[in-house]
Amino acid sequence: MTVWTRRRMLAAAASQSDGNSIHHGGTLRVRGAVKTVSLQAGFTFGKAIDDCSRWEAARQPQEAWNRAIDRSVSSYDVPRKFTALGVWQLPFFRQAGRKSVLKRTLGGWQLSGYAILEKGRPITITNNAAWPNGDFNADGRAGDRPNAPSSSVRSHGFKRSDYLTGIFKVSDFPTPTPGTNGNLGRNTYRGPAFAQVDASVAKRFAVTERLTTQVRFDAFNVFNRVNLNDPVTNLAVANFGRSTGTSTPKVFQAGLRLEF
Repeated sequence: MTVWTRRRMLAAAASQSDGNSIHHGGTLRVRGAVKTVSLQAGFTFGKAIDDCSRWEAARQPQEAWNRAIDRSVSSYDVPRKFTALGVWQLPFFRQAGRKSVLKRTLGGWQLSGYAILEKGRPITITNNAAWPNGDFNADGRAGDRPNAPSSSVRSHGFKRSDYLTGIFKVSDFPTPTPGTNGNLGRNTYRGPAFAQVDASVAKRFAVTERLTTQVRFDAFNVFNRVNLNDPVTNLAVANFGRSTGTSTPKVFQAGLRLEF
């Protein structure tokens, strides 16, 4: 089959909406309240499988007329996720006199917090270089996958320090025979896990019978955890295998809201 013929077939197949997906999972939730404190926690587990995730639309399949070779866990698959939410009506100065300055300013505040911990999302090793350094199957489109590395190359259990120094080397992934697809699967590995705790303190003040103001102070990523971005997965990039960025660090904000 000539390269020209394969390009025509790719163009025809890429216009079809024949993707498929499946998901199995479940969620456990626990709720409770004790006096001025209410808590809610949830644990989600499952597995999502497809042959092209929504935000991968810009990435062409490795071989448009054989979608089966792209079937794997979805790019948004998170097998385990824990969330927790808590609200505490602060008891301080609640018993002060009705018109007490302490009650009006220091009483009635609400402290709330939210935590999320989840396993890393799947990542796919590709090569976006042009032929002959990339485009291994010679169909005129980049983003092909290489061959799978040897069994001696670690594929899971990475620490954050591993993502910083590099979980893989380019030499770990053999180049396929020219004109053929690599045998490495899609979304074979996973990026760093994510964990974050947010908190806020808020209080409503009655200005008049019809006007109320809310003062709020928010803190995002309270403990300033370093959540690494997914490592570079393009074999043609110098920083391949390394995480070169992070999610949002600790951020504070204050707000005033008027309610009529």
